[in-house]
Amino acid sequence: MARDALHGGDNEHPVPDVAGDQARLEAEILAKLGTGGQWWSHPLGIAHVRPASASALVQLDSHTTFSSGTRYPRSAHALDRLLPSAEPGVQVTGVIGLRVADIEGADLHLTLSGSACRVVLRGTPGTRWDVLLDERWHRYEEAGCPPLWRSPSLTDYESRDIHGFAETWKAERDLDWLGSALLRRIALFHTAGSAYSTRSWITGDEWIFELDTVLEVPLGHDHFLTRLTDSVWGLALRITRHHCSCAEPRDPHERFYLRQCTYHLTHPVLPLGGLQLRFRHGHPVYGSDIRTTLERLGSPSKWLDRVLPTTGSEARTVSHRRDPSVRAEAEAR
Repeated sequence: MARDALHGGDNEHPVPDVAGDQARLEAEILAKLGTGGQWWSHPLGIAHVRPASASALVQLDSHTTFSSGTRYPRSAHALDRLLPSAEPGVQVTGVIGLRVADIEGADLHLTLSGSACRVVLRGTPGTRWDVLLDERWHRYEEAGCPPLWRSPSLTDYESRDIHGFAETWKAERDLDWLGSALLRRIALFHTAGSAYSTRSWITGDEWIFELDTVLEVPLGHDHFLTRLTDSVWGLALRITRHHCSCAEPRDPHERFYLRQCTYHLTHPVLPLGGLQLRFRHGHPVYGSDIRTTLERLGSPSKWLDRVLPTTGSEARTVSHRRDPSVRAEAEAR
């Protein structure tokens, strides 16, 4: 009955597509929140997304844990990544043009300068967005990095950054449709994937996702790809090239990364940027005592039992988590 209702001609599609500023805002948020270097209770630190035709609500996890073991509120971490500030003579960090439209309890309403687009970041009950914003405003001022998110219009710093990095700006805008569509389907990384660790970054005209699965769990990339490209609920993507290493023999004594299946997907019509999915299968190589870390962050037990079964000692391998931005920079060079 639910499926019939969702397919009804008079009902709005549950995952409506957006374009323009709304797509850009959603893509920028996914890009900034999805990088590696920390753990969350859900993939990419987003518990769920409620999409609408002209807005989106993003429920954040309560905390993040960095590779050093430091525990940090996810709401504060999100602001650190998103809020625009200037490094005079260098660049603008955060999302260019991001502005705070409103605060309603645990909901922070974000928009872009001169736009009516809207994304609501929902923190956990008791989140004091006003305090967090004021703290960062004073911190950036003291550091000599002018904060920009209270300016009613685009600042000179932001305009110069757009023109100074015009090629990069255009390449990222070509990926806005993809970032928005992925944010609106963020649950796929939790429900359809087998990865215990998910990271993303942009290199050139490709949005790259790296998904790590332990050996005790089937890689299952075909199921993920089928859901991702579903003709009704999925993205308009097709696989243009791939390399699958599932059938390749592996050395059972190799302790760390063993094999990777890489898929490149593009839009069948639009000549825009594409998506690269790296499904990695091997012993855990990020952090120590991974399952315990995720349990302490509140990860759902059923999901943990699926992606990090307690049988076997491999789920507790000690190592160091690499920052994908460093790897991405090396690839760009």
